[in-house]
Parts: sequence; structure tokens; C-alpha cells
Amino acid sequence: MTQSEISKSRRFLDQRYILVALSALLLDLITKQAASTLLGNDTVSLGDRFGLMLVFNTGGAGGYSIGPATWYLNVLVTAGAIMIITAIAADLGRFHKLGAIALGLVAGGAMGNLASMLAGPAGVADFLALHFEERSIVFNVADLLLWSGALLLTPVVLMLVRAIRVERSSQSAVAAV
Repeated sequence: MTQSEISKSRRFLDQRYILVALSALLLDLITKQAASTLLGNDTVSLGDRFGLMLVFNTGGAGGYSIGPATWYLNVLVTAGAIMIITAIAADLGRFHKLGAIALGLVAGGAMGNLASMLAGPAGVADFLALHFEERSIVFNVADLLLWSGALLLTPVVLMLVRAIRVERSSQSAVAAV
């Protein structure tokens, strides 16, 4: 592949990553705004185990807090993760067609939650509720996008592991000669 072809391929994958990430961000922000506007203090049951219930998460993932530094740590870790993901998206996308799309979903979800954290002290709007006997887990579209992207990365990671093993065994064979 020539340098020009690599550059053109990189631009396409960067654009696909950016399109997926921005679409995910927009979907998340729209659904959070809709939930905040429409739900208020209401809870809507959509079956035995699922419903809509608006809560504002001011802690970390799962609502956990490490005290007053939680917000700062969340912002730093999330922004850092977005920067790392963006830096590797094009290269991973060239390696496997799902790479840029999966990372776009992860980054878009992270950007949605980061935007919510930066928007004000209310916290991140969570509104999709899974009900269990004694507890409910409440999350948002950004969380779904993050986990969907992570799951889509599974075949990419497996292919990377296989490629590393093949390369190591070929290097060992060359070194043995």
C-alpha cells in the first residue's frame, strides 16, 4: 500500500469514527434531554423488569463516590480515554472493519457522559431502569453505547491476539534458524 493510499484510508476511517462518535453523542444528549423534560419525578413501568426512572448520578460509574474528588477524577479519566481512543481509532479501523465503529460508539458514549458532567452540578441523567427484587440499576443511552462498542471490540481484540501470536511464533522460528 502506498503512502497516499494509507493516508486516504486513514482519512476515511477517521471520518467514519467521527461520524459514529458524533451520532452517538447526539443520540445520548437528545435522549437525556427528553427524559429530563418528560419524566420529572415520574416512573414509567414497561414490564416487570424494565422501566423509565430519572435519577441524576453525581458519582462515578455505578454511582460510586470517592469523595469530593470524584467529579474531577471522572472528568480527567473520561477526557483521557476519549483522547486515547481518538488517537488509535484510524489504526484499529484499518486492522479490522469494526474497529473504528466500535471505538466511535465508546467515544460517543463517553463524550455524552462527559458533556453531562460538565453541564452542571445536577449530574449525569440516567433514566433506563432494570428492576431486580431489591434493587434497580439505572443507566442511560451513553452507557448502552459504551458497552455496545466494547462488545463490538471483542472480535477485533481476538484478531489482534491471534496476529500477535502468529508474529511471535514466526519471530521465534526465524531466531531458531
